[in-house]
Amino acid sequence: MGSHGSRRGPRRVGGDSCPCGDSDPLAGAAGSDPRAHHYLMAHVALRQIGLSDPLRYLAILGSEEASGFLGHVFKMVSDDIDDEQPDFGAEALRIHCQRIGKFPCAVVEMPEPRSMTEAFFTGLVMLKEMGTGFTEGEKIPARYFTLEKGFEEDGTPRTVFCEWAAESHSNYGDGPAPTVVGFCEAIEAALNS
Repeated sequence: MGSHGSRRGPRRVGGDSCPCGDSDPLAGAAGSDPRAHHYLMAHVALRQIGLSDPLRYLAILGSEEASGFLGHVFKMVSDDIDDEQPDFGAEALRIHCQRIGKFPCAVVEMPEPRSMTEAFFTGLVMLKEMGTGFTEGEKIPARYFTLEKGFEEDGTPRTVFCEWAAESHSNYGDGPAPTVVGFCEAIEAALNS
C-alpha cells in the first residue's frame, strides 16, 4: 500500500532484548491502569517534542544521538512521576526510520503494552519532503500518530489507531495488527484521506 520502506533496519537504542517479548502482544488486562512512564513517553513527551520541532526530532532519532536523546526524555518523564517506578528504560525503545509516501517518518516502538491506552508505536511524519529546502524559522507541519492497545466490550483485545495534535486527540477506531508495516500503512491511509 504505497512506499513506507525503511532507510535502514530497526535500531534498538539500548539493550538486545525485544520489547515485545514472546507473548501475544494483544493479550493483557482490560481493566488495568496504564503505566505512567509508558503513557507519558508515548502520548505527551515524544509528541510535544516532535510536533514542536519535527526536523530536529527526525534528525536526532535517525542519528547516533538517539540513545542519549531518548534517555534524557525518559529521565525528564521519570522526574515528573513520584509514585511509580518504571519497569522499563529508554533502552527498551526501538526506532524505525521510515518513509510514508514521500515524507520522512520516525516510528518509535514502545515496550509491549499491557493496559488499555498504552501504545505499541508512535509515529511522527514531517509533511515536507527532505531536500526541498528549509528557511530559518519556518514552521514545518507534522502529524503524530499512535497505535494503542484497546479492548472490545467483551474484553477481546484489539488495537486502536489515533492521532494527536498539540492539544487534541482523534480516535480513528480499530487499528491494524501491531506491526511496523501495518502501522505505517494506517498512517499512509490517514495522510491520503
